Amino acid sequence: MHDLRLIHTDLKPENILLTSPEYVKVPDYKVSSRSPKDGSYYKRIPKSSAIKVIDFGSTTYDRQNQTYVVSTRHYRAPEVILGLGWSYPCDIWSVGCILVELCSGEALFQTHENLEHLAMMEKVLGPLPQHMLKRVE
Repeated sequence: MHDLRLIHTDLKPENILLTSPEYVKVPDYKVSSRSPKDGSYYKRIPKSSAIKVIDFGSTTYDRQNQTYVVSTRHYRAPEVILGLGWSYPCDIWSVGCILVELCSGEALFQTHENLEHLAMMEKVLGPLPQHMLKRVE
């Protein structure tokens, strides 16, 4: 997608689908008190990890100095929050947030307010780079 100079701008778990209709059943050890005869004893794992990205409604061509707000809050890059303009890296940031969520089971930045969101980012990553902060109006 980026090779086509397109930026999705709204990558989030809801916009990424597993494409494999086939699956394997494996025991779900979290429910070990149940019998293997019980259907909930097993979980279904897709045979393939192939994905399909959907919802291209916010997709845009790469241009310089795009400053309007994009991305769903929990997956929004710091440059978007700070109003510094954005490009391809905002999609990469979103993918990173999605990967953390897939591993932990929870969104990394669960907030609905800019200052709190930036504070959460600094707690995880350390201080925001000075070159970014100097450009904030």
